[in-house]
Amino acid sequence: MKRMLLPLLAVLLLSTACHRDEKVVTMDTSYRFLINFKGKFGYLDQSGSTVIPPQFEAAAIFSEGLAQVRLNGKDGYIDVNGKIVIPATFDRGMPFLNGRAAVKKGDRFAYISQSGKEVTGYDFISTFGFTEGLAAVIVPKGVETKAGYIDLNGKFAIPPQFDDASHFSEGLASVKVGRQHGFIDKSGKMIIPPQFFEAAMFRDGLAMVKINGKFGLVGYVDHTGKYIVPPQYSEGTNFNDGVACVRKTDKWLLIDRNGKQLFDREFNSPTVYSEGLAPMVVEKKIGYMDKSGVMVIKPQFDSGSLFVQGIAPVNVGEKLAFIDKKGTVVIEPRFVWDSRAIDQYTHYYTHFGPVAAAQKSN
Repeated sequence: MKRMLLPLLAVLLLSTACHRDEKVVTMDTSYRFLINFKGKFGYLDQSGSTVIPPQFEAAAIFSEGLAQVRLNGKDGYIDVNGKIVIPATFDRGMPFLNGRAAVKKGDRFAYISQSGKEVTGYDFISTFGFTEGLAAVIVPKGVETKAGYIDLNGKFAIPPQFDDASHFSEGLASVKVGRQHGFIDKSGKMIIPPQFFEAAMFRDGLAMVKINGKFGLVGYVDHTGKYIVPPQYSEGTNFNDGVACVRKTDKWLLIDRNGKQLFDREFNSPTVYSEGLAPMVVEKKIGYMDKSGVMVIKPQFDSGSLFVQGIAPVNVGEKLAFIDKKGTVVIEPRFVWDSRAIDQYTHYYTHFGPVAAAQKSN
């Protein structure tokens, strides 16, 4: 069966250094798409023009006007014109979120600003991206490690005390205490007590949770911890565009935010909606279905991902192409279909990019 691209649960991988006089950086955030040409990476614009020629050993998608690229075995950052604005000196670079990016040297992470200045020291064992002004970090604490949250200046807003932590979304973040997960607010107050085996970030007002261990049941809770969709499914996805996929027995269903099935049909694979359409496998080909169950773009592609700004990447004979919402190819297939780049694209736009931001504002 051809591969369906899914949103992933977000895990991206103490400072006293506070830059009070940080210069405000205004970034051009024009759309760019990562391409792979003979093992080198570059970028297209929305018209399909190659605006940054393939030249990098490795690269990531653009976030907040910057993208991390690899040159001579080190990571740095370029702007949308391909200019290196933060030199390649890091062992690893992560995407910019809220104007901050985690970077790694040796076995520790720090955060930098969009000007490339260090906002923290290299004090963290592991890091998450900033969301809603806070970032989860993991630090040594005696013989153990603990997770807490720092603010944009690198100071701890919530002291390290949790066994694990994740991103803030809709004002709440999942944290692990012992073997259970609950949710805290931005003051660190426990709003939903630890009781879940797993807990994902809030999307569309609901968070996917699992109870009763690894092989337990999945349901969805609201901001108070009340079950809106009771645990009854073996697997599930986060809500996106008002829809989640859930698995019961060996088939997947589509449900709305009230837990009601969208239409009376089962599927072999999960999917994700964006801009009202979702890629769907039919007889080993990908087409796009609306929320009423109508296949508005007939199955014809080998793979496909979500729509962003009216276009979606699709796989045509192992080449990357883009279609509009009528199914018309608007960027002809020229470059190799790179699953890693597509996974980055899908993950970013369902968690942090314009798709997610637009839904949070609704």
